[in-house]
Amino acid sequence: MLKKRFNIYFGIILSLFLVIICRLFYLQMIEGGKYSGISDSKRIMTIDIDTLRGTIYDRNGEILAIDKHSFDLSVSYKKLYGSYICLKNNIIPKLAEKRSRTITQSLCKECHPDNEVWINRIAELLKIPVTDIFKQSVQIVEKVEKIKNHVERRNKREMYIREETVPHAIFTNISWENIAKLKVVIPKINGIEVDFKPMRWYPKQNLASHIIGYVGKLNSKELNDYNFKKRWFDNLSEKNESELEYFAHKSLSADSLVGKTGIENIFNSRLMGIPGERFEEITLDTLQVNKIILERPPISGDNLFLTIDSRIQDVAEKILGKQRGSIVVMNPWNGEIIAMASSPRFDLNTLSKNFTSISKNPDKPFLNRPIQSALPPGSIFKIVTAIAALEENSIDENTHFTCYGSLKLGNTRFRCLSNYGHGLLNLEEAIQYSCNVFFFETGRKLGGTSLSEWADKFGFGNVTGIELPYEKKGNMPKAASMYQVMNLSIGQGAMLVTPLQITKMIAMIANGGWNIKPHILKKITDDKGNILLNNDLKPFDRLNISEKNLDYVRRSLRKVVTDGTAKGVGFGEFRVAGKSGTAETSRKDDNHAWFSGYVPFENPKYCFTVIIEHTSSHGADAAGTLALKLLEKLS
Repeated sequence: MLKKRFNIYFGIILSLFLVIICRLFYLQMIEGGKYSGISDSKRIMTIDIDTLRGTIYDRNGEILAIDKHSFDLSVSYKKLYGSYICLKNNIIPKLAEKRSRTITQSLCKECHPDNEVWINRIAELLKIPVTDIFKQSVQIVEKVEKIKNHVERRNKREMYIREETVPHAIFTNISWENIAKLKVVIPKINGIEVDFKPMRWYPKQNLASHIIGYVGKLNSKELNDYNFKKRWFDNLSEKNESELEYFAHKSLSADSLVGKTGIENIFNSRLMGIPGERFEEITLDTLQVNKIILERPPISGDNLFLTIDSRIQDVAEKILGKQRGSIVVMNPWNGEIIAMASSPRFDLNTLSKNFTSISKNPDKPFLNRPIQSALPPGSIFKIVTAIAALEENSIDENTHFTCYGSLKLGNTRFRCLSNYGHGLLNLEEAIQYSCNVFFFETGRKLGGTSLSEWADKFGFGNVTGIELPYEKKGNMPKAASMYQVMNLSIGQGAMLVTPLQITKMIAMIANGGWNIKPHILKKITDDKGNILLNNDLKPFDRLNISEKNLDYVRRSLRKVVTDGTAKGVGFGEFRVAGKSGTAETSRKDDNHAWFSGYVPFENPKYCFTVIIEHTSSHGADAAGTLALKLLEKLS
């Protein structure tokens, strides 16, 4: 009985196998040609779905940068390559001759296999020259071919790359009127489509342009040299290395927009997000989508909240106007940057159109002056000289020097601001009236080694570490001679500092010697508003400075405003303490005018630095006046 059942089961299984074998034979041998034709005519295409770049806000939730909807006209690479061949075969002159008449199909047969006169139709609809479309085609093809050559050299064989299989945008941000026209014509032209693309938009135009930065496409060097192993995607840290590399490759292609400068650059990995994917079955001869097989949605980038207050930033920028210079406003207790203005500026929304002219502007609008303009600090550095001399016991409150208007060392005469001299004065009075001779004498007693050490403690000669690219560290030279020591003691010579470094120094005076890290990021959230990072920084250590010496210097800085070099500015009701500085250049009547201070004197809320570059005026007159206008708006 058991053997009979076994034979039945075995017979059933054998029958099923015979059915399957027969079916396979039929499909492959009898109907093979049919399905081979279908296979040759259809392909699976992977389409990237653009993701939204994260939004950048100020501290109060005001939008500084956001993605908005844009419509692009995209053309298949096959058509673009045909246009490229037209140029190489010198067919453009023939097209130009026939511009007033319809371009004949016989002419386009030389480079367009589908015999569609698409260039002429698009040019007429968008009211643009035919040559503009050729130029766009050439730029895209040359870029793709360069990438293809690099990939083939690396793999040592011929191969297709993704950029050859996807459409490329030849015109972006097309108006609604033209979109309506294109929608009527496009269905009749294979390989051309209108795509929705996110476009970076800056609602406040040129506000904080140096801080925000701008985005652009990866150039060929960046594509070839980029280290995909680098963990760009911090929010995917739980994934393994191969997955991270895959997402990096998906997010970075020839058409990817990445941050080039500013916050857009430093936090590019957070802002970019990850594109989605759609797998489509297409018919090769028409390039029409047959069906969608699978779709993976994109992941939006994270949102950034900055410490910047848009209102105060706007005030600072308007105060600077068209003058070359910068203004920094910072919280002296935690290092939050409230405003950081650089002038001249540029409009982020029109940057691509004006890039060449901005690049050639001799005033260097792209220079982020608060962190990149390294200049001699002039008399503001006397604050550091005073602290160093007091702490090293080179001088004290009772030390007096007599100023006769100059001081001679060897064959060199070092001059004071006053040709007639300030007479006998102590440190408080020397700071109050910014007496060079007093600080020459102080520098001689202090020595270059101690002066350099204290400059380093206050951060000079080092980057502050703010979350912005290309910050300069300036230059704090080691004094090799007494001549150099005396020059450095008043902020001249080879010393170079940035406005942000000066702001950090004055903040440490205001907060009691606590070391802080200037920063511009407040928090990071995901697209649902969940906080991923709260950048709540605190002072991390304190300089070994006696409270007595600090109080003495702070009282002296208050005297600068009430009775000294900045008395004429008119700070009046504002309880300001600060120091003016005039750094001379090699040219006559060409100075860098500084004013740096904090307010209110008793319990500082803001510290600030104002500098006007290359002016004939002096610190209090030029920079101090702007500082007063700033404080009027801060209150």
